[in-house]
Amino acid sequence: MTTLMLLSDDLSFLYGPIDNFTSLVWCEKYTECGSFTLMLPMSRELFAVLQSSAYLSVSGRPGLGRVERIRFSADASGTNGVGTLTVSGRMAESLLSDRMILRGTRAKGELVSCVETVVKENACADAGERALPYLTIGAGEALLDSSGTEYTVDDAPGGQALDEWVRSVLSEVGAAYRILPDYAAGQLVFSVYRGLDRTPSQNVNGCAVFSSSFASVGEMEFVSDKSDYKNFAFIAGEGEGDARIIETLDLRAAGEPLRELYVDARDLRSDDGETVLDEASYRKLLLARGRQRLSEHNHVLTLEGSAAVYAAGETAAEEMLSADTLPPIGAVLGPSMRAGVDYALGDLCGIASDALGAVWEERITEITYTYEGTRCIVAPRFGVSYPDLRTLLKRREE
Repeated sequence: MTTLMLLSDDLSFLYGPIDNFTSLVWCEKYTECGSFTLMLPMSRELFAVLQSSAYLSVSGRPGLGRVERIRFSADASGTNGVGTLTVSGRMAESLLSDRMILRGTRAKGELVSCVETVVKENACADAGERALPYLTIGAGEALLDSSGTEYTVDDAPGGQALDEWVRSVLSEVGAAYRILPDYAAGQLVFSVYRGLDRTPSQNVNGCAVFSSSFASVGEMEFVSDKSDYKNFAFIAGEGEGDARIIETLDLRAAGEPLRELYVDARDLRSDDGETVLDEASYRKLLLARGRQRLSEHNHVLTLEGSAAVYAAGETAAEEMLSADTLPPIGAVLGPSMRAGVDYALGDLCGIASDALGAVWEERITEITYTYEGTRCIVAPRFGVSYPDLRTLLKRREE
């Protein structure tokens, strides 16, 4: 049976176990911050504890939900504490949204190390009085491309929201971050991770293919949108008038019409009082800003859908728990396709659509667990991503 616990900001126990809740919708996301909504019968004791609660812990789920909104609604009589409590909030990853990156910050070098350094300097003990309580950096390792080369970054993220910048640079390489509890140490641990490659073209991990032919795909939507698409950037840096440094970045494909974007990068300085850059290095910094801004104006080719939903009862939950799987209540999307076993949040999977006549690759970007009584409905979603349209068309022709 699924049970819930309310915790303080230092992860110490406050209240629980709670097993009489009406419903819980627990939505974990990969490139965005997840959220939850909990409904349960009103009790004065619970209402009082919620005022000082920081986190909600759910058995079988690794992360934590931040208690951010508490709503009480009474029935018609409105007496004797009768009514419903609705508790909602975002996942612990939202903690980084409470911090901005200080002006003058430079991020240059191996990607994961740079991300960890920026988080340390703006949210952990290195940030002094700006530190988020109990947040620390876990053991990380470099992310590699298909040739085995480390991903790097060269940026000046000062003035941006910490969570937005971290998600931006990680999503470019198919990665994300999480903040998980270490109960023994009383700490919240930040770490970078990337889902496994489970596409048919590899043979290292188990293969996961969602296909309408296998009845493992529920709803699906295809949208091609060029309304905000840009492929050429003018990046204006420091200086005034004719002396202002202007760099250009051309990302057009052969024969593609020009779609220009102006990027004001005056905040990037070659001399920020701590570091002095030569002109070549400064222009590289401008190009990095231009690439980042153009990435916000993609040709949006949305290939989004959900896997077939499976509702597990108490027996199925007990069986999965005994198999030491995560989550204990899994999703079966055809023979032996279980969440946390055959696929997980962030995994790159194969997607096949008979209607489009196309096969492509998508990450599992969202998994929603809906708990009601002894049942848990698991609904994975894939997309949104922006693959190259010509690649998709080529696959359709093969």
